[in-house]
Amino acid sequence: MKDSVFQSVESQLGVFDGADDEKAIHDHSFCKTIAAKVQESDFPVECKQFGDAVSILKRHNSSNTNNPYSGMSPMDAADAKRAKDEGHLNNAQIKRRMTTKKNGRFY
Repeated sequence: MKDSVFQSVESQLGVFDGADDEKAIHDHSFCKTIAAKVQESDFPVECKQFGDAVSILKRHNSSNTNNPYSGMSPMDAADAKRAKDEGHLNNAQIKRRMTTKKNGRFY
């Protein structure tokens, strides 16, 4: 998997000429392209000198975590977490349920 990703990116950039991966040129554009496609453990050591490629890699890997409270203000997020732990609805859920039209009537 890792080798095929490297070879496909290298062929797109015109870097891969059939030689070994160690002989391939790890330039700035190659490292930025690889950073968006691989995990941190597969990222080449030669590419860690490019700061923006490393930031793309960290952003790519951190997007895997899904935080349901990310768009809320801190107090609303704390209220929503507490309501979920206690097993009841928070204020936003109550408001949404009471203002949504179902079957021709409001609840």
